[in-house]
Amino acid sequence: MSDAIISEELRARVRAIVGDVLEVEDDGALTDESSFADDFDADSLLVIEIFSRFERDLGIKIPQEDLTELDDLPTAYAVVAKHSAGQVAGV
Repeated sequence: MSDAIISEELRARVRAIVGDVLEVEDDGALTDESSFADDFDADSLLVIEIFSRFERDLGIKIPQEDLTELDDLPTAYAVVAKHSAGQVAGV
């Protein structure tokens, strides 16, 4: 995945979206090392919901081929950075 730069504000928004979809109540439980599938039992429908929320809440469009790559926060940050390119709503 890309080494694109992502602001701390955008990281926080991505983390909040993922935590909300995965229903992670303790903010400390969701770390950069956490696997969405292994640690939070995320299935493909939850991954699709995360991407849908990124698109809706952040105002970006993510190609379907990137759906299979999402299983941790660093990948989520990279996907959002790759597809936002300064066009994230409210940032």
